[in-house]
Amino acid sequence: MNAKKTFKLWMLGFCGIATLAVTPVFESTPAFAHGERSQEPFLRMRTVNWYDTEWVGKSTAINDVTYLRGKFHLSEDWPRAVVKPNRTFLNIGSPSSVFVRLSSKINGTPMFVSGPMEIGRDYAYEVTLKARLPGHHHIHPMFAVKDAGPIAGPGGWMDITGNAADFKNEIKTLTGETFDSETKGTATGVMWHLFWAAVAIAWVGFFAIRPMYLIRARVLAAYGDEILLDPIDRKVGIFFLVFTVTVVTVGYLSADAQYPVTVPLQAGEAKIKPMPIKPNPLVMEVTHAEYDVPGRALRMVVHATNNGTVPVTIGEFTTAGIRFTNKAGAAKLDPNYPAELVAASGLTMDNEAAIQPGQTVDIKIESKDVLWEVQRLVDILHDPDQRFAGLIMSYTDSGERLVNPVWAPVLPVFTRLGA
Repeated sequence: MNAKKTFKLWMLGFCGIATLAVTPVFESTPAFAHGERSQEPFLRMRTVNWYDTEWVGKSTAINDVTYLRGKFHLSEDWPRAVVKPNRTFLNIGSPSSVFVRLSSKINGTPMFVSGPMEIGRDYAYEVTLKARLPGHHHIHPMFAVKDAGPIAGPGGWMDITGNAADFKNEIKTLTGETFDSETKGTATGVMWHLFWAAVAIAWVGFFAIRPMYLIRARVLAAYGDEILLDPIDRKVGIFFLVFTVTVVTVGYLSADAQYPVTVPLQAGEAKIKPMPIKPNPLVMEVTHAEYDVPGRALRMVVHATNNGTVPVTIGEFTTAGIRFTNKAGAAKLDPNYPAELVAASGLTMDNEAAIQPGQTVDIKIESKDVLWEVQRLVDILHDPDQRFAGLIMSYTDSGERLVNPVWAPVLPVFTRLGA
């Protein structure tokens, strides 16, 4: 055996070992980054306005069932740059599959397929989750829009306790068979991966022991591809083609005989009716809005008219899952809502008095907090539109809540601190 052939065989063996090598595992620390902050603020503020988000069961044991539920409003100020929600899907954002999603419903309609939703309307959702992997996990509702991608909702921490090895996800089939979907088919999957990896290595290896890649590239550039093909190359190519088609055909027929009763992939469309429009006697319109860059404050002038019969008090402004509340709104705040999404400075107004029946007022509202920077919402000033959107929550003396969507252009201003 000459030196050239020995070198080629050695290179082939080295490449094969490198291909099958297991990636080294390095010690690492958990990442506590919040991926939703990387999304553009106009996506988080002007598409889906989440509210009443509830992480049921902040601590769940392996195999136990918990829920993520709440409501969302599709903003009337939906950005022109984002595809309209003509085909949408409700999902969960999490660091890998720490939960198994057993079901998801919007207004009581199962969401195992996608469907259209209406801009300007409200929807209630509930996702049933089964704890799978122990740890301290950041969980979001996710609203996916075809051709636009997923839009992340507010994130809350959920703990899963127990041993991951104890997890089971048993399923009963239409034919009465019960099996654990966590382990079902694992051996078959591993076998096929190894089989096709071996076929791929054999295919690449055959040409690797022929004239090497660099030599073949030079010949290809100088003389074309015909000179590179000899009878053995064609025969090997035909063999691999026939072999691959035969294996795929036999594998399909074998699986079809073993599992004759199957359900095709669902390609239908969910028909979801929005929540009924609740009468709202309070009419609001933002006539002016500005963002104080050094002061980290969004200020807006709201033209409000109370067409009802009872006084109404403004208590909260929420956008992108961030909640700014005053004293009236803080009393209604869910104590389990993530504290990191509640503005410490809260909501201030130049007139805290209730809006009386038949009264029309212009109210200056300021939502000021470092969360504008922390959540990267201030980046909206870099958008061509420079617009914001959100929800203003108001309350009657009897505790009834009125929800008013608001939106407007926002101007950046620079006020000297301490002035």
